[in-house]
Amino acid sequence: MMQTHLHGFLHYSQIPQPEDPTIFCPLIWDLREAPASSARLAARPESPLTTRELNSPATQPSVTSLAITCDLLLASWTIEARNSLFVTISDVLRAVYVALHVPIKTSEWDTLSRKQQDRIHEAFQRRCRLAIDPAQCEAAGVMRIDYLGHHTLFGGLSPSLETDNTCILSLRRLPRSP
Repeated sequence: MMQTHLHGFLHYSQIPQPEDPTIFCPLIWDLREAPASSARLAARPESPLTTRELNSPATQPSVTSLAITCDLLLASWTIEARNSLFVTISDVLRAVYVALHVPIKTSEWDTLSRKQQDRIHEAFQRRCRLAIDPAQCEAAGVMRIDYLGHHTLFGGLSPSLETDNTCILSLRRLPRSP
C-alpha cells in the first residue's frame, strides 16, 4: 500500500495546537457553515483560508480521488473528493460539506430509535435557530449534519491504514454554552 501524506492543514495530530490545547488540527471549521467562508487556521482565526491555500493539493503525492469515512455517519453516506488534476483542500472540504447537507431520507429516519430521532431533531432546531433565515432552514428539513448532534467541528483527517486513498474524518464537539 502506497503511503499518502495529508496536507498539514487537514491532518489530525495527537499534539494540540499551540493556540488552543483543545484543537488537534490546524484547521478550524464548523461543518454547519460553508467552508469557503468559514474554514480558518487556528493561528489565523480572524480570516478565512486564501484561494491559494484552498487550491493546494490535499495529499502528497497528489491523488484524483479521496474517500472519507467517519464512524459517526451511516455507512451508506459516502464522502468522496474528486478532481481530474488533483484533489485540493477545497475539494475535500466541499465534499464533506455537500455530503452532510443532504436531507435525511424517510427510510433512514425510520431506522433510528426514538431517542436518536429526538437528539437529531434538537440539533435541527438548534441549527435553524442560528440560521440567517430560520424559515428557509426549517423548510429544507432535517439534514445529515443534524445526525452529528453537537459533533460538528472539523477535527482533522487521518490516513486509513487499511485502504489506499481513504481518510478517516475526526469530529469535535461544540463547546458548551455558558
